[in-house]
Amino acid sequence: MKCFCKTLVTAVLFFIAILVGLRIYTYNNMSDAAAMIDRLNPFVKTKILYTKTSEKYEYCYPDAVSKVDNYTYQQTCYTGEGEPRKMKFVSFSKKLHADRYLKLTVKGQHVLLWEEISQDELPEKAALKLE
Repeated sequence: MKCFCKTLVTAVLFFIAILVGLRIYTYNNMSDAAAMIDRLNPFVKTKILYTKTSEKYEYCYPDAVSKVDNYTYQQTCYTGEGEPRKMKFVSFSKKLHADRYLKLTVKGQHVLLWEEISQDELPEKAALKLE
């Protein structure tokens, strides 16, 4: 019984160490693998980030089903406290207008949703960074 308990505790601690290590690996890593890992990792919390759009998108690709163009953007975003984060997000079927503000809801590197907001809705510290 003692051997089983030690094995179980070791396995749980090993599993937790892997999840924490993956969280460290995925921070500011804009790969699709990092987004998938963060999506599944229970230690990653949901946060709100803010960014200002630009004309420049990283790449454009056609949707496999509807054949419309999707645009992928890689930008520096900021938390409400003004801390920077590098994020990658997709605008499905429309190119974003430049100099608009976006509010992104993210879980690690996985963008759950984004929405356009007015400059008045930006937190003060994030607004200072985006000017």
